[in-house]
Amino acid sequence: MNIFSVLASVASIYALLCFIRVMLSWFPGAEYSRFGQFLAQMCDPYLNLFRRLRFLRFSSFDFTPAVALCVLMALQAFFSSLASGSGFRFSTILAMLVMLLGNILTSLLGFIAIIILIRLVAYLIVGDGQSSYTIWTAVDRAISPIVFRIAALVFRNQSISFVKALVTSFITVVIFSVLISYAIRVLGTLISMIPF
Repeated sequence: MNIFSVLASVASIYALLCFIRVMLSWFPGAEYSRFGQFLAQMCDPYLNLFRRLRFLRFSSFDFTPAVALCVLMALQAFFSSLASGSGFRFSTILAMLVMLLGNILTSLLGFIAIIILIRLVAYLIVGDGQSSYTIWTAVDRAISPIVFRIAALVFRNQSISFVKALVTSFITVVIFSVLISYAIRVLGTLISMIPF
């Protein structure tokens, strides 16, 4: 076992710990447990580096943990590549950076698509949720700017309903995500073929 295998394993384990830390923050009180505090001490210095990137926050959604995890997974893949003897080439690093950026973007789009889909299903089952303050009111406040901005790309200068904006945004985000994923894969493969 060489040093790159060890580094790949460390990056993978640290990514798992950071993922658990992020998941604990979703459950009230869980992050204040002894285990939660231990993870916070280990993971927050790294996660806080990405929290400074304000452009990764949309409304009340914070995508910085997803980016931080993607960077760790890219490091793990990079060290695994070196451990397997693939060598250290500029084209490999560039291809990995392109793939990393693509994975971050498609992860963000996938998360947005899931939130939109959940809200659409809830809207069809529960209704608009506007009669009193509910969880759906909070979700609507968070996603409405994104949903109507995406729908405005399709329906220029037209007034549209919230459901139509949800459906349009979901379809647009899924199509865009698939296209980006395919383009990034092709671009990464082409870059990795560069001989230096």
